[in-house]
Amino acid sequence: MSRYYYFAATLPALQFGAALPISSEEFLRRARRHLSRSDYKAIEGAVLSPSPDESPFTGGSALLARHDAWERALRNSLATLRAERLGRPAQAYLRPALPMDEALAASASDAALAAFKAASPLEGELAIERARWSFLDRECPFQTFDLESLVAYRLELQVLERIALFQPERGEKEYRNVYAAILRPAQSSSETGVLQ
Repeated sequence: MSRYYYFAATLPALQFGAALPISSEEFLRRARRHLSRSDYKAIEGAVLSPSPDESPFTGGSALLARHDAWERALRNSLATLRAERLGRPAQAYLRPALPMDEALAASASDAALAAFKAASPLEGELAIERARWSFLDRECPFQTFDLESLVAYRLELQVLERIALFQPERGEKEYRNVYAAILRPAQSSSETGVLQ
């Protein structure tokens, strides 16, 4: 397995919830100069939301294969919980499961349940991002300067990018606008006695 000591040593450290030191796109630009073509393809394919195809591309990365299986299980668990809450059959929303061990499946299910039970949509999203980060820390706890640690680094960058997009003030404003739009017709009909 190739080692990328120089390249990995030039990368800034990442910490959950901290400011984003570089974008994942900048990371890819740097990686293109230092990695073999096949390893670069694996890094490029390391995305938080893998393809819904039955077998996403992993480029030979065991970490990426486990991540994609965990992510698919997380999404399927969330879809099941949401369908149950709405009283709908979940089957239409599920994707084929990818091979994984029981511990990995349980971890994904626990993460989905924590997000589902969160006090707000923002807290639910943050719970998912914390679970993703924890998964990566468990699967690749040390900087080994190899493909797996670089795959984990790219995925962690994407977690930080997602967190940076969360804007509670904007979300609250949008929620209030939608809520007001729902209430207006209801208030009009109760005042006039005519349903609209």
